Parts: sequence; structure tokens; C-alpha cells
Amino acid sequence: MDFSFTKSDKIRKSRDYSLLKETGSVFKTKLMVFNYSVSERTKLGVIVTKKVGNSVFRNRVKRWIREVFRTERGRFVTPVDLVMIPRQSSLSYEDIKRDFLYFAVKLNGKSSNRIN
Repeated sequence: MDFSFTKSDKIRKSRDYSLLKETGSVFKTKLMVFNYSVSERTKLGVIVTKKVGNSVFRNRVKRWIREVFRTERGRFVTPVDLVMIPRQSSLSYEDIKRDFLYFAVKLNGKSSNRIN
């Protein structure tokens, strides 16, 4: 399993975000919103609004989200395009990781094991 996070692992264009929002599915937890659709390669997009906190905290949250995605994306059985949107300012790395793993389990339809 490759633990890198390159440009090809990111959703970068505005039209890709819009397309995912229009045609994809939504999964919500108390702290996060996941917009996703099945694709050929697992990619991540992150949207962090000002209601989450000041710029320093928003950037920290983005780094946490990318790190969780980088280390745990092997839990998905099928590749997905995924946009993660935090809802609250009371976030921690552990909260993000817990919600991400919960989403992965629900998406896979069963308890998933990482494939190394």
C-alpha cells in the first residue's frame, strides 16, 4: 500500500466538486459531511468553511483530514471520489479519524480490513 498523497490523489477543479455534489451521494455524521461517488481511483477533496474556526485552525483541520485519508484510504473496497466537509469547530484528529473509519465501514457495507 502506498502512503503518499500526490496531486493525482486530490480533487482539484471546481467543476469536479460541483459534479460530485450534483451526482454523488451524501453521508452525514455529527461532525462531518461526506460527498462521494464511485470512481476509477480514490481521490479526496476538502472544504473547510469559516464557521470551523480561524485560518490557523482551518488549515490544521485540512492537514488532519489529508493525513487520515493518506493512512486509511486502503479501507475502501471500491475506489471513490470523496469530499469531506467538517461541520463543527470542536474537532480533533481523533474525531476526524473515527468519523472517516465509520464512513468507510458504512460504505463497504461491513466491517473492513485494510489490505496491505
